[in-house]
Amino acid sequence: MGLIGTVLDKYEVLQKLGEGATATVYRGRHTTIGKDVAIKVLHPHLTASSRYRERFNREARAVGRLSHQNIVSILDYSGSDVNDCYIVTELVDGQTLLSVLQLQGRIPSEIAVLVGIDLCSALGFAHTHGVVHRDLKPENIMIRRDGRLKLMDFGVARVLDEGSITLEGSLLGSPAYMSPQQALDQPLDGRSDLFSLGTVLFHSVTGHVPFSGTNASVILRNIIEGNHPEVLELAPDASPALAAVIDRLLAPNPDDRYANAEEARVALLTCLEEVELGPDHPVFNLRNYILESQSVSTQLTEHLRRVLLERGRTRLTAGDHLGALQLFNRLLAVDEDNKEVITLIQSLHQSPEPRRSSPAMALIAVGLVLGIAGLAWWLYPSRQAEALNPEAAAQPIPALQPAPENPTPDQSDPTGTTEILSTGGPSTPAPRPAETPSLLTPISNPPRGNPRPLGSPPPDAEVPAEITISSARWAEIWIDGKRLGYTRKGPSSEWVASAQRPIQLPPGEHLLSLRNDYSEPYEEKFRVEPGEKRNFRVDLRRKPVTFTVNTQMPRDCAVTVGTTRYASVKDFNGTFTLTEPAPDMPVVFDCPEPVGRFGTTIGPTSGGESIIIPASLPIRSAP
Repeated sequence: MGLIGTVLDKYEVLQKLGEGATATVYRGRHTTIGKDVAIKVLHPHLTASSRYRERFNREARAVGRLSHQNIVSILDYSGSDVNDCYIVTELVDGQTLLSVLQLQGRIPSEIAVLVGIDLCSALGFAHTHGVVHRDLKPENIMIRRDGRLKLMDFGVARVLDEGSITLEGSLLGSPAYMSPQQALDQPLDGRSDLFSLGTVLFHSVTGHVPFSGTNASVILRNIIEGNHPEVLELAPDASPALAAVIDRLLAPNPDDRYANAEEARVALLTCLEEVELGPDHPVFNLRNYILESQSVSTQLTEHLRRVLLERGRTRLTAGDHLGALQLFNRLLAVDEDNKEVITLIQSLHQSPEPRRSSPAMALIAVGLVLGIAGLAWWLYPSRQAEALNPEAAAQPIPALQPAPENPTPDQSDPTGTTEILSTGGPSTPAPRPAETPSLLTPISNPPRGNPRPLGSPPPDAEVPAEITISSARWAEIWIDGKRLGYTRKGPSSEWVASAQRPIQLPPGEHLLSLRNDYSEPYEEKFRVEPGEKRNFRVDLRRKPVTFTVNTQMPRDCAVTVGTTRYASVKDFNGTFTLTEPAPDMPVVFDCPEPVGRFGTTIGPTSGGESIIIPASLPIRSAP
């Protein structure tokens, strides 16, 4: 029960709301005025630490000076010279952005932009008052029922005019969301928070964090080196304008990011203006999305169909063909069978009659049209190849193209929800030149020879087989030594390789491989016949996880893994291995005082790791 039912000074403790690495959060009530509040209480085993008391004191000072509609308000502070060290804040009635993402998988670009605009307002205000948050992540972003966004948990904030406070042996901030400057322990300013903002927006629109790995050191290396997939690679239906903003926010060099939060806010507002929306739209706002996410998403899709088509036409008329194709690309990702867009693409093939009065201009016009036609042919062959070139009809169109060389999708799946790997069409972009927008996956030029009559069926030997792949876990899919893609969020009950367009393979023998960093690799040789349809259901086996206990930990600490209690640390010489670790499996250590009871949880991407359990700094207090 802990503190529930007790009174801290003038606050009655009513209910436990959550627990983190250093503190527990309760719902409380002021005993005299009856106002409900949130009470953040430092864990008892940390209260004796002057370092943690100072960190708690710093949070109170940092947020106490910030009065902003998008920052949670601190109402009271116990001070540092008490047995129970606590901070009292306003009680936010709503849910975290992480909870929204766990429920939805990912959110529409325009809704993510609204989140980003409010965060820029909060961060800009904090930076102006000399406070850098340093731990911006979806868990620390609350969205009230009325749609008001609240940034909270300044527990690792740095007050710029008060110097640096270092906690020995700890890394301040969450690795997956921290900036390269944090990872390198370099001096920080507000642009560090802007990098973290980029990771939050990336996660929101793709369902993946941009930087992933099997352990913190791998994640930090990817952050420092800037290794992450492109937004449109993971979410082709995302706003290209927002993808460009995120890309700039994630620049490894802070000088290449926006200079301040206000610049980033203006850039995000432009993303809304591009699709004829604003931050105060009566329908497309955070409140409505939280209450009716499905309805708002459906209406937003209809709005985008209209606006993207109209704006694309306007750009075509103005001669901005590449700009039009960029809008059409997103529209086809939302609605791949949009006949109006297909007609507009077809119109690019038609050459205008040259003007007799200007032979030079006629040549230029013809060249321009031919160039556009060639670009459209390359960008959009899958619907036109058969009609325009009978030879193309004889060739099976590959449903998958090799993925980029170094994709690093987030492998975590904290909710147990699943993802869909799209193997073709607008939902998974194929590799392409970086500066050339694409509409659909290109196909190779058909071989030259005697064409088969248009409409005649191909010989049986040329009919491709179709395979689908499903797995209970995230994996990269390789066939015959080529990486063809990887999983992404979706509504399916398991991870599948495209329910919309199966993988097409030529008849014969093939090698299927499924891989991820935390599971044992899976390989299977198989043979398919012409026209055969086959489904592969693969169960990946998670790699073992090894725990090594710090030598300073008392040897008589007992260990509980899941629901099974094991012997003391001394009985296994400080090291033990879980051969089949399961996500969310608790590992709890029961030690004599003053160490007490603490533990950790097997993460969704744990596997193949060696985890060191320290005695002096518990990872997570056990219930």
